[in-house]
Amino acid sequence: MLFGVRQGDSDIFVVSQPTEAQKGSSSISVSSQLVEANFIARTVWPETYAVAEVKFFRHIARQVPCENLHLKCLQVFTCILKGTGFSSSTWKTVVMHVLTIVPLSRWSRREFAQRLWDIMAYLHCCLQLKRLEHFVLGSERLPAEISLSPALQGVEPLNLFEHLARDPAAHREAMQAYGQLRFRLWMLLSSH
Repeated sequence: MLFGVRQGDSDIFVVSQPTEAQKGSSSISVSSQLVEANFIARTVWPETYAVAEVKFFRHIARQVPCENLHLKCLQVFTCILKGTGFSSSTWKTVVMHVLTIVPLSRWSRREFAQRLWDIMAYLHCCLQLKRLEHFVLGSERLPAEISLSPALQGVEPLNLFEHLARDPAAHREAMQAYGQLRFRLWMLLSSH
């Protein structure tokens, strides 16, 4: 369980997260007040956009013809991601972007395979450009029901692929991983 603090009236929270040293440390018998003070001092408080993302997916689910198709797309990629170096968070971000680009009327069951290929094409484009924008920060495509603090509304979107722009070897690896993922998706779809 994580402790979270809401930022104003927004759907953005900061959550408690023990530092790496705390995760692997052994417990030492000391006064509980000293341990608590030490724990709090070493806790980092990263922002989380999970509430905003859940609200986005609920918003989409109310509008698409096949209510859970976008979630099925996420499930497919989660199953074939292992060993590719892409995180489920990356895929969630890619799917959220594609949901705002491809008209929601085209998210029907009979177009499931095409939506999977659309997601792959979007990822490929992001890899080539070495740019995948954070979906919540700086996004102009968020539904009105998602509340952001005024300070976050006008920020420049973070580039989640910035490391690929700085490191050519990491970019080559990501492109190779994309090729593996594309092949896995092709194998999966051709077997059904």
